Amino acid sequence: MFNDVEIQKWIERHGVATSFTFIVYADISDEEVELLIKGLVVQITEHAKSMAVFFDKINEEQAVAWNVYRGTSLTFVFAGDKEEIEPIIKHVIKDGLEFLKYKAEYLSMNRSVSHV
Repeated sequence: MFNDVEIQKWIERHGVATSFTFIVYADISDEEVELLIKGLVVQITEHAKSMAVFFDKINEEQAVAWNVYRGTSLTFVFAGDKEEIEPIIKHVIKDGLEFLKYKAEYLSMNRSVSHV
């Protein structure tokens, strides 16, 4: 995901990109991810201007490597250092997934820093 061309531009422009990753223990649909995004945007309007969302199925090999169960990796990426909004993102997304009746957990926050 940090290899994405647009994310690389964010890192060059802002010096860092911040990601928040969740594991959803099911195959979540495009429409459900859109609903989560809309709920998050309402809560973090100012920060959502430069946000990307990636969701990929976790196969058996990835599940073993990450020490998780199969399902879907759901990652929200922001331009800049957004560590301060971690509690909001965790709360909104976990509540949204619970509303949708998905078992999920917050995996981590990561920052990718430009080394230029």
